Amino acid sequence: MSLLISSTSNPKVKEIVQLLTKARSRKQNGLCVVEGAREIERAVAANWVPRDLWSIQGVEYPAWVSEFRNHFEVNQLVFDKIAYRSGTEAFVATFETPEYSSNHIDEVFQKAKCLLIVEGIEKPGNAGALLRTAVAAGVDAVVVADGALDIYGPNVMRNATGAVFELPVLSMTNQAVQDQLAKNAFQTYITHMHSNATNLFDVQWGDKCAIVLGEEARGLSSQWLDKEYTNTVIPMEGTNIDSLNVSVAAAVMMYHWKANRSV
Repeated sequence: MSLLISSTSNPKVKEIVQLLTKARSRKQNGLCVVEGAREIERAVAANWVPRDLWSIQGVEYPAWVSEFRNHFEVNQLVFDKIAYRSGTEAFVATFETPEYSSNHIDEVFQKAKCLLIVEGIEKPGNAGALLRTAVAAGVDAVVVADGALDIYGPNVMRNATGAVFELPVLSMTNQAVQDQLAKNAFQTYITHMHSNATNLFDVQWGDKCAIVLGEEARGLSSQWLDKEYTNTVIPMEGTNIDSLNVSVAAAVMMYHWKANRSV
């Protein structure tokens, strides 16, 4: 059974708008917003926990509508208020943000053959591209280390185009990540512009690998540079190019791992 909401002043409308626009609200409530029928269906299929569903009056209901605790029907005016993307089709939903227990994190690190670790990433477009490429390359999980960016914010969710539903995305401190890497005997490959670096094309990937990249402007912090990790560099031509976009660099490294992991 659905409830009709026709005013943008309704408290439930204000609540979902806060979830869309405020990372603090998403964190406090443990909720995130998923837009569009295709993305909602993917979230349900990935066993995300559904909460509220919003739909425009008069649309045909898919089978997964019954999965939601609450269903609100709204007019176009209200829907335009709660849809972050222009052109969102018919449905917006809230889900409980995935949480990973310490046992689940242990299991991810124990089973993983390759992890992508990004420290301090700030731009939603880069984060979304990193997630998409990690899924495409077959990486087992993405770890956000000391990250200020809300991975479940609307801009990241939009740019990830469903990737967040296909692999674990863990938020951890640098120290916690490094402890897990040591505990599980990962070969760790960092990216730091330095003369003492191994050409990526000479890297011999191990059985358990971690690829570590820093944030867009400053790269990796000193917490990663004073360890005995393998520093790698992607060879580049040209005289005025000194770095690649972080999502591009990650893609090059992940696909080099993918191409050579069985060699």
